[in-house]
Amino acid sequence: MLAACAELKNAEKVKQFLVKHNLWNRDYLPMKALNEMFFPLNKAAKVPSARVKRVKLNFELRPDKITIKSLLAKKLTEKQVALLPKSQEIIGSILVLEIPPGLEKKEKLIAEAYLKLLPRIETVVKKAKIHSGEYRTRTVKVLAGKKTKETIHRESGVQLKLHLEKAYFSPKSANERLRIARQVKPGEEVLVLFSGIAPFPLVLAKNSSASKIYGIEMNPLAHGYAVANVHLNKAQNVVIHRGDVRLVLPKWRSKFDRIVLPLPKASEQFLEVVLPKAKKGSMIHLYSFLNEKDLSSSARKIKTLCKQEGREVRVLRTVKCGSFSPGIFRVCFDIKVS
Repeated sequence: MLAACAELKNAEKVKQFLVKHNLWNRDYLPMKALNEMFFPLNKAAKVPSARVKRVKLNFELRPDKITIKSLLAKKLTEKQVALLPKSQEIIGSILVLEIPPGLEKKEKLIAEAYLKLLPRIETVVKKAKIHSGEYRTRTVKVLAGKKTKETIHRESGVQLKLHLEKAYFSPKSANERLRIARQVKPGEEVLVLFSGIAPFPLVLAKNSSASKIYGIEMNPLAHGYAVANVHLNKAQNVVIHRGDVRLVLPKWRSKFDRIVLPLPKASEQFLEVVLPKAKKGSMIHLYSFLNEKDLSSSARKIKTLCKQEGREVRVLRTVKCGSFSPGIFRVCFDIKVS
């Protein structure tokens, strides 16, 4: 068989070249022999840092790729497999499985298949009740694996310990948290309302040069996890307070360079307590669930609400940062306070 032969020190560079130029015969695995790595080729070609030659080596066939479809081939029909969502929510070592209507009797088989497919998953649960109530918590049922609803989720260099039923947390907002972190200027003091288990404060602390980051959370269980997460990440510039924003914030004398309101269903209702704590020139990041056609009118509404509170603002950006339901997006308004 034709192969590219490379010294071990050059193996990764050769591999990248072969992949980029579609020269690697991916039906076979590469083989190490003595101090060299041999890559089976599709055709003859010049390969930098490697010698191309015919070799008498028994390359091992690449095993068939395991998929959820292949694991369930003998247990579900093709139509049933096609009903499964293309992606599943993963939080730490827990997979939150969506079971489509009609597949409830197969849920344990499906859960066990995902355990086999994803080595880092230790527990599979299903949604039993959607986020609801004052603290936006949900109920889940363990289907397979370890009987636990607590895990440690890793995101943007931080570790977040949480219990799926005791506090709201969405891994889908990871990119958005990092987007905000990258806007923070050195020395800023930042306030995060409804801070939950502290994903926003900790991602900002890890990925910005903020001097101090404050969080306020009313859910006592979420607050407990937030305090634990601050210690877990050794975040010395993060301070978490427990309490109702409307009662806590008016008592503070501090004003902030940046304020984050990640409560999509009611954030604008808190502008009256937030604006007095915003420095001149500060930024407010306000989240909402909106239909695309309502983005402009919502931006105008925000400006009007702020003007009623005696502050002029400009909406610098309107950023779609996730889908909530068909036609409805999670949106962030990046607001500059005059």
